[in-house]
Amino acid sequence: MILFIDTAFDKTLLAIKSGNEIYYKEIIENNFISKNIINSVDELIKKTNSKKNNFKYICFNNGPGNFTSLRVGLSYTKAISFYLNIPVITLNSFQILALSSNVSNKNIPIFVAIDARMDELYWTYYKNYNEIIASENKNYLSSEKFFFRSLEELSFKKILLIKNSPNILKSYEVNDPNIEEIEKNSSMQKLNNIFKYIELLNKKNFSYNSESINLNYIRDNVANKTK
Repeated sequence: MILFIDTAFDKTLLAIKSGNEIYYKEIIENNFISKNIINSVDELIKKTNSKKNNFKYICFNNGPGNFTSLRVGLSYTKAISFYLNIPVITLNSFQILALSSNVSNKNIPIFVAIDARMDELYWTYYKNYNEIIASENKNYLSSEKFFFRSLEELSFKKILLIKNSPNILKSYEVNDPNIEEIEKNSSMQKLNNIFKYIELLNKKNFSYNSESINLNYIRDNVANKTK
């Protein structure tokens, strides 16, 4: 069994893959999130008619996103990983949003933008769909103005823009017909795609022990800050 934990966004998403079946639950209310995660994971385990000891590894979204919820998710992930002595695979929020999107043309560049509050964005760029997992991408923190200006200056014939919230880039109209815009959130995640890549990373030994995992890009001085 595989446990997937995503506390980065407004809604916490928990999922278990057992055999070919996927069981999931969303937590809309982030108050008492620590207790809610514990109870929700227990509920999902009961649905699988299995036990915690059957987990082979955990996948955790290490951010960027909601700082408080990410810290709670990290603490739970480390605790259960240590208790069960199982490895952890990390995906970041950009990878999860990109994997969750229906990308018909897998050869076009993909930009992923995440709300960082205060008119700023966390964002990254993939040359194509296959690079979502295959490469170590730089991730940036910039103003919305800088990000939008960067899009305008690109010479690509066509790009895909994925954003996690309707509240970002509201001041800028994306009128370019070559920019396909998609809005994603946790309730729209494609868990089949996510688990597929989790299993791929496990086969390639991209896993860590509980002491090695940390959050990514949660402060201005951690991301590559641009104006």
